[in-house]
Amino acid sequence: MVLSCGKYGFLAALMMTVSGARAEDVPAVRVEEGVDPASSLTVPFGNPGAGLPASAREVSLTAPFDDAERQWSLPELVDEALRRNPSTSAAWQQANALAAQLGVQKALDYPTVSVGVEAGGAHTTQPTAPSRNTVNQLYVGPTARMQYLLLDFGSRRAAQEQARFNLLSQNFNFNQALQSVTLMVMNAYYNLDGANVNLENAEVALELADAVCRQTQIKVNAGLATSTDLAQAKQNLERFRYNLEGARGKVSTARVALATSLGVPGNAPLTIAPPAGEPSLTVLEEQVDGLIDLAFRQRPDLAAKYHAWRSRLASVDLAEANRWPSLTMNVGLQRSYYASDRSPPNGVDHQDNASAVLSFSFDLFDGGSKAYQVKNAKALAAAARADLLGGQLGVVAEVVTGYVTFKTAAKQVDAARALLAASQSNFDSVSISYRSGLKNMIDVLTAQNDLAAARATLAAARTGLFNASAGLANATGSLLADGVTGR
Repeated sequence: MVLSCGKYGFLAALMMTVSGARAEDVPAVRVEEGVDPASSLTVPFGNPGAGLPASAREVSLTAPFDDAERQWSLPELVDEALRRNPSTSAAWQQANALAAQLGVQKALDYPTVSVGVEAGGAHTTQPTAPSRNTVNQLYVGPTARMQYLLLDFGSRRAAQEQARFNLLSQNFNFNQALQSVTLMVMNAYYNLDGANVNLENAEVALELADAVCRQTQIKVNAGLATSTDLAQAKQNLERFRYNLEGARGKVSTARVALATSLGVPGNAPLTIAPPAGEPSLTVLEEQVDGLIDLAFRQRPDLAAKYHAWRSRLASVDLAEANRWPSLTMNVGLQRSYYASDRSPPNGVDHQDNASAVLSFSFDLFDGGSKAYQVKNAKALAAAARADLLGGQLGVVAEVVTGYVTFKTAAKQVDAARALLAASQSNFDSVSISYRSGLKNMIDVLTAQNDLAAARATLAAARTGLFNASAGLANATGSLLADGVTGR
């Protein structure tokens, strides 16, 4: 098989290879019971008996992501993600649920008043000598009852504090969800931008390899190069064509990751605008201790852990208060209208009832249940405090690591630019020497591969710098801070 410098040489070779495959090399299709084999062959990987019902599908393309011509900037993508990503909606609804729970606990400060209507009938027979007494009665009447807890030794207050700190903790968890989604979108955006740069580099490398191949063909025709040189040039050309297809696949994969982080289907026709400039390096002038202090003051996950610990402390107070007696007042009012065959001449009469009861309750023995509840609450509070301490240590580690990573990435970008400049100069020099007969094909191909590798290195270093800046911003508790994320 002879390789060609043309556009479809590699594709033709691939088709010849596929067409030469043996039948026994093709994997067999397993037919499941209850599935029509003929219908399953119409759709690849068909399995009609499983999956999500069509009525339950909520994922669909909605405007403005159906516009393939629009180029999205990073702030626009972050704004869409904060509104669309399911994790932010879930965190918000959890906060709403805990806000309602706090309202439930606050409602216990007030009495409970209930009203109702009672209706019924009665038949009474009393056999007495020498006659028989029978009474048939119908009655109906409104009722009103009030119950109020007068004394509970602090259990209501402790329950309210527990609910309040739970709500505060979830509010900060919601803020953390916003930051996590923002970081995920930024990383996906920068990765897609890096994949686009790599695709452009792969296209340039392929064009350069094709130019070398054509130049070598001219030299072979003139008797200035050998057929071996031409074969090596063609081999290098197909290698870069292969790399180009891989770069295109990585762009598609990165686009799917970005769309998913936004909360839209991965097949959305999403196009991004490249970042405007590079991240500012002014943050590197700050001392790392100052960044750690900033993180302690800004990180919502630390605030969430702190309030979760306070909620556990309130649960200890609640468990302690439940060990003491309670005093409850119950007040009831009732008027009953009734009619019977023994009623006054008008056939209707009524009766009023009123009651007021004070109830004192105290458990003399419960098998140690409440004492164990106190121990359980104290252990959970201690665990929450340890979790808070672990969170502080984790924040310090993230800030220091993010600072070092950002500083290293900045230096790598400078080094990658110097490497690209040197590789480009070397390739130009080798090309001139090759045309003059001072260098051979191996030297040209080596210089060309080094140049392509240098371009890829710079693209990776640039993407790493953007991601490092976003990671450091997130580590300090920032969302899209100027001077850190390159806005």
